Amino acid sequence: MSTSQFQIYFWCFLLFANVGISTSLPLERDALLDVKSHLHDPQNYLINWDQSHPACEFYGVTCDKISGQVTGVSLSNASLSGTISASFSILRQLNTLDLSANSLTGIIPGTLTNCTNLQVLNLSVNSLAGQLPNLSSLLKLKVLDLSTNSFSGAFPIWISKISGLTELGLGENNFDEDYVPESIGLLKNMTWLFLGQCNLRGEIPASVFHLDSLGTLDFSRNQMTGVFPKAISNLRNLWKIELYQNNLTGEIPPELAQLTLLSEFDVSQNQLSGVLPKEIVRLKKLKVFHIYRNNFHGELPEGLGDLQFLESFSTYENQFSGKFPANLGRFSPLNAIDISENYFSGEFPKFMCQNNNLQFLLALSNNFSGEFPSSYTSCKTLERFRVSQNQFSGSIPHGMWGLPNAVIIDVADNGFVGGISSDIGISATLNQLLVQNNNLSSKLPIELGNLSQLQKLDASNNRFSGQIPAHIGNLKQLSYLNLEHNALEESIPAELGLCNSLIDLNLAENSLSGKIADTLGSLLVLNSLNLSHNMISGEIPGGLQSLKLSYVDFSHNNLSGPISPQFLMVAGDDAFSENSDLCVNDTSEGWRQSVTSLPSCQWTDNHHNFSRRRLFAVLIMVSSLVVLLSSLACLRYENNRLEVFNRKQDTESGDDSVSKWVVESFHPPEVIPSAALPVPRVT
Repeated sequence: MSTSQFQIYFWCFLLFANVGISTSLPLERDALLDVKSHLHDPQNYLINWDQSHPACEFYGVTCDKISGQVTGVSLSNASLSGTISASFSILRQLNTLDLSANSLTGIIPGTLTNCTNLQVLNLSVNSLAGQLPNLSSLLKLKVLDLSTNSFSGAFPIWISKISGLTELGLGENNFDEDYVPESIGLLKNMTWLFLGQCNLRGEIPASVFHLDSLGTLDFSRNQMTGVFPKAISNLRNLWKIELYQNNLTGEIPPELAQLTLLSEFDVSQNQLSGVLPKEIVRLKKLKVFHIYRNNFHGELPEGLGDLQFLESFSTYENQFSGKFPANLGRFSPLNAIDISENYFSGEFPKFMCQNNNLQFLLALSNNFSGEFPSSYTSCKTLERFRVSQNQFSGSIPHGMWGLPNAVIIDVADNGFVGGISSDIGISATLNQLLVQNNNLSSKLPIELGNLSQLQKLDASNNRFSGQIPAHIGNLKQLSYLNLEHNALEESIPAELGLCNSLIDLNLAENSLSGKIADTLGSLLVLNSLNLSHNMISGEIPGGLQSLKLSYVDFSHNNLSGPISPQFLMVAGDDAFSENSDLCVNDTSEGWRQSVTSLPSCQWTDNHHNFSRRRLFAVLIMVSSLVVLLSSLACLRYENNRLEVFNRKQDTESGDDSVSKWVVESFHPPEVIPSAALPVPRVT
């Protein structure tokens, strides 16, 4: 072939090639417009997907710089809904399709297998469903992430045919319950394996522990069984192990310490047991260490306190005992620690907030003792502070009350003394304040009224005194208030009626007096009310009796007045015992006798009216007797005066031997109709 002929053939080839490419470009744009027609785009990310723009200018679309053909569509986290169009199959040069983190529904179209150049297919975090199509023909795939959807049917064993995969995510789907296929070990290039929560059971295949490049291993939230595998130590590139919420047994092997790159380790909620191997402190890069809800026991290795990258440490619901590592958190940016429900004892560690990064401090239900360290007063990052059910004593450092980011402060069930500092007003985001079952005293601070987000306040079983602060009425979100068994005095503040979210109110066993404010009848969602064992007097307000309460106790007070039959039926007879003068409103005698020992208010009224009439009659009789006796006394006085006068007259006349007058015996009195009483005459 001559040079001139070759040039002719070359230019013809280019001509036909260009014609092919130029023909495909409009087809690709039409395909993408069809894709758009299947989607709802509330944020208008696809606003420039139209006929006036070339496909390569569409949002999220990338093209080959030479041919101009579409090579990538990336619309992750774009608030899209709708379905996946089959028109994607027209994009023959597509190597990346990322539609993750949207709200797509429907199925994966089987025609997607025509995109044989695909290297990245990410459809995770959507609502796709149905059975997975066989994608084993996509041999160039390196990343396949279909996790967090609702796919069903058999677990895709064809996965092992895509030998070039480096990342595989099938977790959080609804596959049929099945074993992990042994063939998964054929994916020798795997670096990320996410098979959590997809109904897998049985033991982890031994072939998995030959995936030397594996960095993340996640079989969490399945039904995996068997002994924790020692062979996991073969995976020297592992930096993340997620095996939590399974049925694994046995102990953590010392060989785990050989995984020197390990950063995150979570085997919580299994049936693991034994003592933690001391070699575990060699895992110098640990950031997350979660082993909660297992059966571990013994002491924690002291060397855990030397870790420099630890951020989250959780051992709750085990049987650990002894002293806690004193330096934990001292050299690391510790953010969260939960060591609750163990048997740790001795002094509480001082340095867990050394770097002012701690948000969650949970150490409830242990045996820590002594005073709580004052080093935590500067820990203003705390959001959840819970050290209840220990054996702490002494005062709570004042700074611990003023935590500006706290959602819960829980120091209940200890031996703390002192009071709640006025600094509590600084904790404006507080949702729960739990201080019950201590020896706290003094007055409740009025600054409690600043806690506008507070929903639960329990200060029961302490020695608080003084009046209940009226400022509590500012707490519109408060649903639970328990001040039982203290030494609170004076009347219940009427402002409590402004806490219109109150469901449970317990003020029992105090020294409260005065009347029950009518405003308590405004607590329309109140379900439980206990005012027993106080010195409250007066009547129970009618509005309060009309509330739909399921539990009531007014016993052991000085209450009086009527109770409605309906209220009595709800509360029961014992709820009103040991009061001075309570009665039941109008009802039949038979009903009253069968339900309550309280008297009827009608009987009480009749009894009182009869008593008043009898008293009035007695008063009239006594008054009449007094008038009669007074009259007789006056008459006797007049007779005596007359006798003295006559004797004086006799003395003056000189005749002492003969009396000048004679007192006759009384004659029957003459009846004088106008006289109130008969008056005797001297004759």
